[in-house]
Amino acid sequence: MRLMKVNGLEYWVYAAIDVDGNEVLSMRVFPSRNVLATKLFIEEVLKHCDGTPTFTVDSATWLTSVLKELGLRCNVESFRR
Repeated sequence: MRLMKVNGLEYWVYAAIDVDGNEVLSMRVFPSRNVLATKLFIEEVLKHCDGTPTFTVDSATWLTSVLKELGLRCNVESFRR
């Protein structure tokens, strides 16, 4: 997830990348980052996956809670430097 500003408004960019296939699976822009946006995005990503993927996410509570609710595995990493 990445924050972008356009004309003074903030938007969050969600992206899912298949690291094995070096391919962008999905990318969406939302005006907020929350459980609803995350769930919509993850459900869209799952349409492009074979089997059950493991997600690598930061420690944002809405990310980990949605993945847990959907019964998906995740690795939590810090992406800030």
